[in-house]
Amino acid sequence: MNKIKTKVSLETNYIYHMLSVSKCGYNNEYGNQYAFLHSNNDLKVLKTNEMLLTVKGGEHVGELYQWLIAVPASLDIKVNLYYETLKHLFETGNIEENMKLYKKIHQLILPVDENNMAKRMQEFYDYYRKFKVIVPICEVMIRNDSVYIENVWEKSKLELITYAETIEDIFNKNGLSNKLEIVAKEILKTEFIATFCNSLTGGAEAIDISENQDVFGINRNYENAIKFISHEFVIYLLKQQLLNTSAFQNIENFLKHWLYIEGLAEFYLYLLGIGGGFKECQHAIDFYYEVYQKDNTLTAIELFNKAIEKFLK
Repeated sequence: MNKIKTKVSLETNYIYHMLSVSKCGYNNEYGNQYAFLHSNNDLKVLKTNEMLLTVKGGEHVGELYQWLIAVPASLDIKVNLYYETLKHLFETGNIEENMKLYKKIHQLILPVDENNMAKRMQEFYDYYRKFKVIVPICEVMIRNDSVYIENVWEKSKLELITYAETIEDIFNKNGLSNKLEIVAKEILKTEFIATFCNSLTGGAEAIDISENQDVFGINRNYENAIKFISHEFVIYLLKQQLLNTSAFQNIENFLKHWLYIEGLAEFYLYLLGIGGGFKECQHAIDFYYEVYQKDNTLTAIELFNKAIEKFLK
């Protein structure tokens, strides 16, 4: 059974549209084409906070990326409801007053046990209230939602849907997800969802926005897209296998170990004859090959630990 599914979301596309038109992590023709739709002041608010709102593989994770970009991009609700809720919290700072509202939208801000919700919400607010830009950013995202829907979405969605459906059909037929689980000796506990946007050229892609969802552009031909998405599918297999290693203890450790995680994922694609990307970690791929040829019973965590021992100790 194919575990690689595809998705096209208006909400996800809107959020990355706003990053692109403000040249916030992206600088491309798409952003140039649609920037005129939005006020310069709104675009400036996003651009000024670029480092807080963006990620760059192996280098940087913005402190507000999760709550202002990833979470709303991953949800199947109107983004305005999310941003209005977040704005309301940071305008009032009153946890009790807002609890009913948070419950109403299924604990979107902090999906935790309801018994601990007030405590966690307070901790969340106490940490993030130092970022005074949260309210202005939410206001920008609330103001421009209708502009995107009225002027861009109808032009974009058919191309996006066609691309996504074609990709999923290929995965349904080629059985790659099952083959990758076999070579990586790991079964993914859920489906992997590739969510597509048409505004990502020249910036970060394969961005995880939830535990089972990554955002991809549509600028690749189908063959290259299949390879790229397969690589990310293996990354999610490795997240399960390497969960308790030093690589996933915190953001700093993840960035430090990033090349060896990416190299291991690409190594498994090479075993199936579909590798060829991520040249920056070729030394790691070569090392995994060398070790695996001597003992092909080694698990991902054993291969990873050997690489860390050699290159990072």
